[in-house]
Amino acid sequence: MANSSEKSSIGMPQLDFSNFDNQTFWLFLFLILVFLVIRLLVMPRMEETLTNRRKIIEEDIQEAEELKEKALEVEKTLNFELENARVKANDILRNCKDEIKRNTQDAIADIDIKIAELIKASEKNIVSLKADSKKEVSKLSKKLAPEIVKLLIS
Repeated sequence: MANSSEKSSIGMPQLDFSNFDNQTFWLFLFLILVFLVIRLLVMPRMEETLTNRRKIIEEDIQEAEELKEKALEVEKTLNFELENARVKANDILRNCKDEIKRNTQDAIADIDIKIAELIKASEKNIVSLKADSKKEVSKLSKKLAPEIVKLLIS
C-alpha cells in the first residue's frame, strides 16, 4: 500500500520534478533533430521547388511578352495591309466609275448618232411619202372630180 499511496501522490508524470532533467534533454534533442531535418531535408526541397516555380513563371512571363510583341507586329502588319487594300479598292472603284462614265458617254454619243441617222431617214421617208401621197391625192382627185361634178349637177 505504501507504493500505491506513493504513486497516487505523484499525480501526472509530466509534472514530476524528478524527471525534468531527462524530459528537458529529450525535448532539446527532439527539437534539434526536427530543426536539422527541416533545415537539411525540407528547406532545400522547398527552395528548389520555389526556385523552379519562379523560373517557370519568369519564362512564361517572358514568352508572353514575346508573343505580345509578335501579336502587335502582326496587328500593325494587318492594319497596314488593310489600309493598302482599302486604297487599292478605292482606286479600282474610281477607275471603274470613270470607265463606266466614258462607256456611258460613248454609248450616248453612238445613240445620238443613230437617232440622228434615223431622223434623217424618217425625214426622207416623210418627204417621199408626202410626194407619193400628193400623187395619190391628185390621181384620186382626177378620178373623183368628174363624179363629184356629176353628183353636183344632178
